Amino acid sequence: MRLRTTLSLTAAIAGVMAFGVVSTANALWTANDAVVVPELRTGAVTFGAAAESQRVLSAAGEPVEITLPGTEIATVLDQGGLRTEPVIWRFQVTGAALGIAGLDYDITLGDQVWHDGRSAELAGGVAQDGTLLADSTVRIYPAGLGDDCSVIPDAPVDGGAAVDVHLLDASDRTLQAPAANPTGTEVTQTWCVAMLWNHRADGVYVSEASARGIAVDGSENRDFDTWDAAVAFPASLNAIGVYDHTAWAEGTGDDGTQSRDDSSWSGSVHPDPAGEPDLVIRIDPRVTNANPAVAPGDHATR
Repeated sequence: MRLRTTLSLTAAIAGVMAFGVVSTANALWTANDAVVVPELRTGAVTFGAAAESQRVLSAAGEPVEITLPGTEIATVLDQGGLRTEPVIWRFQVTGAALGIAGLDYDITLGDQVWHDGRSAELAGGVAQDGTLLADSTVRIYPAGLGDDCSVIPDAPVDGGAAVDVHLLDASDRTLQAPAANPTGTEVTQTWCVAMLWNHRADGVYVSEASARGIAVDGSENRDFDTWDAAVAFPASLNAIGVYDHTAWAEGTGDDGTQSRDDSSWSGSVHPDPAGEPDLVIRIDPRVTNANPAVAPGDHATR
């Protein structure tokens, strides 16, 4: 009889401990891709961001960072000629909130980061001089239906400031409303980064030709025609300098006479676009609650 009583008591204690573990775990951020539906409406959440070859998760409500590689920014140089279409790059914000919780987030700009570890703050969206980003117009905006990035919003008027990177509709974004995801399905929102090279404009030149002729009857006939010639400047960073080269040759002929000649030419040297720094994009999550008395914050609450 004593043995049966002891076993029953042990089972009851184990049950209480297991219940406590489930309740505590579901009240915290989930640091992996899977979200387990809690037995209680505790508000477990998961949040992260992804791009090509990148995926980052928030372990405890801290911001996550996605990196726009400098190699992608350098593709604006492929817009040489008469191309005017921007280069499009995408990233995704993902997450899920269970129970009474929801998820909002803000997107802000981080630093420009060079390959050697140097960094520069992108204060006010103004890039460092000498980078391709400083000679481009970049707009970061939410994708349309079907993750479409073709409708690029106009950049805001910044009072004449030379802003290179514009964040559009990037504050107080709702990834998921509170208490709206009972199955824990991951919610994804796509963002677009449109990059347009604008350092040097191409030109269009108008040409005109005219003709005059006298017919056999002595009458005079005139006509003219016009056409446009497009001149495209190759896209590149500002030249480091212009280098002059001179070559000369001297020779003696069979009759003993000497001949000399020389030639010169110049060449512009441009920086290597492979040194373009990366651009860090920061996404900061915020947990909301179905209970209006609970203020949004970084941590889920019961």
